[in-house]
Amino acid sequence: MRKPRFIAKQGRNPSGLLGQIVARVMAKETADENAFALDLLQLQPQDAVLEIGTGHGDTLAKAANVVSCGSLCGIDFSSVMHRHAMRRHRRLVAEKRIEFHFGSSDRLPFDDQSFDKVFAVHTVYFWQRPLDHLAEARRVLKPGGRFVLGFRPAEDTGFRATYPSDIYNIRSEAEIVQLIRDSGFKAVTQHRHTRGAMQFSFVIGTCTPEEGRQPKATRS
Repeated sequence: MRKPRFIAKQGRNPSGLLGQIVARVMAKETADENAFALDLLQLQPQDAVLEIGTGHGDTLAKAANVVSCGSLCGIDFSSVMHRHAMRRHRRLVAEKRIEFHFGSSDRLPFDDQSFDKVFAVHTVYFWQRPLDHLAEARRVLKPGGRFVLGFRPAEDTGFRATYPSDIYNIRSEAEIVQLIRDSGFKAVTQHRHTRGAMQFSFVIGTCTPEEGRQPKATRS
């Protein structure tokens, strides 16, 4: 059944009272694939980690169990989700274990080469100009760093049939891989994950240690 437009819009940018409900639902519905993304990041205790599209903040809170002496940052462009994450994880915020930022991922408020690991799950659908967001993720990643992007691909016909195409930009695995390569990531690899009838794709891009400050686009 196709999702009502007002629900689809809440998925993109939760707002108002309904947005607060969406935040709680998303925390449960996305836990499995968020955990899978954390495994792919290969977190280390000293890592500096950025999550793009932090939402409820639970994934970064889980990462805090591993990242004991590094830093954890999240950014989300929904003011409702930002406030929700700040309240939900106020202890970790007060202890300066996690920072939650309000803003857009095509203009990240971080210096070049600030993070060892960057990840985003279920956000790429809402990027009208995905290369702008991916280039920013690449800019803030350190040489030798690791980027993980998780999404439901166009190959998942149930997903494509459920969400309106003018709100959800649902792309194929091949298209996402090419976008990540074009934004300057090296050694791009793919992993697939299923939950019931749902299909999930995870694309990993890395930065080689010898790379300089400015990324160079590659094409295959």
